[in-house]
Amino acid sequence: MTDLASFLAQQLPLTEDTVTWQSIHMQFHVTSYLSRELPPLDYITSVRGVILREDQVLAVRDPESIHILPGGRREKGETLLQTLERELLEETGWTIHPPYLLGFLHFHHLTPKPANYLYPYADFLQLVYTARANIYITGARRTDDYELDAFPHPIADIAALHLTAGELAYLAAAQAIYSA
Repeated sequence: MTDLASFLAQQLPLTEDTVTWQSIHMQFHVTSYLSRELPPLDYITSVRGVILREDQVLAVRDPESIHILPGGRREKGETLLQTLERELLEETGWTIHPPYLLGFLHFHHLTPKPANYLYPYADFLQLVYTARANIYITGARRTDDYELDAFPHPIADIAALHLTAGELAYLAAAQAIYSA
């Protein structure tokens, strides 16, 4: 049994979904987990966050969807938190207060491994943190990337975004942390 399989066997799945990334023609089985335990680092390709600002959550629009998990790929030499901070600044323009680990997303490829694929295959993980938005830095958000827009969205109107069950579960967990 791999270290990932051993780790996952100790975790309780929260939601499951099939996701297609149209832009790169890949399909995945995605399982969401709430966990304060850090998974094996070798499988963590990206770090994301549910970012709250008063009674709003930061949402990101890309060519395929609107979601509330801004973040992205780790770069060589970065810590997990450095990745989160850099990606949030690039995608949303916001800095954050110290984050809390909510859990992780487990992606299992349902399509064949592409030629020259540089990331773990057939399974990889994305960590999910939550944090409060801190300071908006004008001009920090990259406008030449995949993300088209980032905006605060009222949590009371969250149904309008048509989020996945996993996103809604992470939002509820984030709200519980900050309401305690």
